[in-house]
Amino acid sequence: MGRLGLWLVACGLVAGCAAGPPPGAILAYDGQEGGLQLFVRPADADVYVDGDYMGKVSDFQGDKALWLPRGMHAMEVRRDGYITFFRQLEVTLGLLDVMVYTMSPNLEGR
Repeated sequence: MGRLGLWLVACGLVAGCAAGPPPGAILAYDGQEGGLQLFVRPADADVYVDGDYMGKVSDFQGDKALWLPRGMHAMEVRRDGYITFFRQLEVTLGLLDVMVYTMSPNLEGR
């Protein structure tokens, strides 16, 4: 699958996609795991996979990625003042997906 095809697949998984992949995004990988690049705003939000803390969004941008064993995973992106983002992911062996998303402010309690 070409770069545009991979981007369309990745973009179809997430609401809030931009017009194209962010600069420097890796779109394919030949490794034994699958991966995910996160271009989520705010970049200092916390990333959890299957309940385990993985790091900040900024840890998985540019030429860095979150590498996971293939299969289904539950992902959460959390930050105070924003609505938590939940996503079920199916990680495919050797494929690196790109996720672009802007978190919504939590306006309750204002």
